[in-house]
Amino acid sequence: SKNMASAEKKPAPPSSFEVHAMGQIESCHFPGEDNLYCQFSVQHGNDWQVLSGMESGITQVASVPGGSESAMVWNFPVDLTFKSTNVYGWPQLVLGVHGNDFLNRHVVKGYGSVHLPTVPGCHELHIRMFRPLSSSLMQQFIGWVNGSPPEFIDPKRPALPTGREVTRVESVGVVVVKINVVTRNMSRFGYSTPVHQNVAPHRF
Repeated sequence: SKNMASAEKKPAPPSSFEVHAMGQIESCHFPGEDNLYCQFSVQHGNDWQVLSGMESGITQVASVPGGSESAMVWNFPVDLTFKSTNVYGWPQLVLGVHGNDFLNRHVVKGYGSVHLPTVPGCHELHIRMFRPLSSSLMQQFIGWVNGSPPEFIDPKRPALPTGREVTRVESVGVVVVKINVVTRNMSRFGYSTPVHQNVAPHRF
């Protein structure tokens, strides 16, 4: 009877593992640009579910301190908890930096994306931003005149694996994201996770 009682008290195995990411979209450096804000969203596989936190958001507008070449600082908080049963479709942070052109027209300054770190611990991510180029000089000139440079219809396009080989882009700047990752129950699903650690900056 004692064995039966102990068997009844044994907790059921977890039905999923969890990934918690907490940190901030810290800053950006776009040479020659000023007064920029960042729009972010999360892209993940079908098996993943967001338990808590905002899947999208917009930072405040940040400017370069007068007379300097330092970064524009947002320090916008990110706090997300996911659950899943497999690692396929590991969550990505998708970024779009926006501002105004020389005629004060709103334009997209750059896109970027990065997978959330798979190693628990504190991470500093340097994400290289890019923007698509026109297919010809004439289209580039028309876009410049109309204030409508090339941009993606789907803002999550930078996180998608298809179509990259036919998209012409140029590098425009860097966004810095600082994130702390905590995982739970991953070993129960056959995934090994290293001990929590502080990791040197990653550049993507």
